[in-house]
Amino acid sequence: MADHLFRHEAGKLISVLTGIFGINRLQFAEDVVQESLVRALRTWPYVGIPKNPAAWLTQTAKNLALDLIRRENLFHDKEPQIIAFMEQWPSDSADAESPRFESEIRDGRLRLMFACCHPALSPEDQTALALKILCAFSPAEIAKAFLTTEAAIAKRLTRAKQKIREEHIPFEIPAGEELSRRLDAVLQTLYEAIRLGVLLAEHPAGNQPRTHALVGLMLLNAARLPARTDSEGNILRLKEQDRSIWNQVLIARGMQHLSMSAAGDE
Repeated sequence: MADHLFRHEAGKLISVLTGIFGINRLQFAEDVVQESLVRALRTWPYVGIPKNPAAWLTQTAKNLALDLIRRENLFHDKEPQIIAFMEQWPSDSADAESPRFESEIRDGRLRLMFACCHPALSPEDQTALALKILCAFSPAEIAKAFLTTEAAIAKRLTRAKQKIREEHIPFEIPAGEELSRRLDAVLQTLYEAIRLGVLLAEHPAGNQPRTHALVGLMLLNAARLPARTDSEGNILRLKEQDRSIWNQVLIARGMQHLSMSAAGDE
């Protein structure tokens, strides 16, 4: 349960922190989220899982981020603005589920997706970064999917993040014709990430309920991709999408993996 929650929340928290601190501070956002998850693993076994685990993780990430930026001279002049942004970031579940904040989360994750899949990065680096940042796969898990070593994946991820900083890759959703051009690359990366996720689920070391759960969710989300934009390239919300063009094959495969995840005891 905790592992599935962590995978789901990690990408969300990283996207929010990246929106606040900038895409060039992606590693900072990752470190904050990782430490928040570590603290949960150290605390929850002794005091119990909180009533709202996601809110607990959010508040912990906020506190950690504020503590860290106060130690950095780089953010000294911007501290008041950053604190204001952080205070607007709700931890309470009722506030976090508001349409406004849900829209911000969705847009933030899309921005992060387009940044991870920027054409300045090689296709292999795009896929590895998407699996790490968006899907919360560990370097060891990604290495199994790529049939390589964990050290090689670590180097690939470091290279991709360095490229993001050096090329000043924007944290934004493209518009108009650029969106149409960039969307194909994003789709290709996501489908490759799914393929590698399935490969990992079929690997003896990765054939576990939590892997099947994540692959199932990836497939179900991918099934809606053909309906995510209109003819002009504008992003469509779920209620605005034409469900008749959802990919039924991917939906069936996604449901199969979710059923396999429910068969475990994790």
